[in-house]
Amino acid sequence: MFRTIVLAAALGALALPAAAESVKVNIAGLDSRQAHAKILAAAQTVCRAVLRDHTSLAQFYERPDCIREAVARAETELASRDSRFASR
Repeated sequence: MFRTIVLAAALGALALPAAAESVKVNIAGLDSRQAHAKILAAAQTVCRAVLRDHTSLAQFYERPDCIREAVARAETELASRDSRFASR
């Protein structure tokens, strides 16, 4: 039980700085594969900035989830705006 609470608190602390970081990605004229690549690169940049004050070990374990969540969030928002990306 205690571990669950600590983990939830740690994830919440990670989510707060992520909201402050953002990168604009111009995907005009790109197909879904190219747009995904640009979104992925932007997510890596944001997560690197968010996790820069963490230890190397924390970065190693937290960066993949950070990137995955940032890409999913961006692509979900994109899919809601543009049906070309909904099938991805």
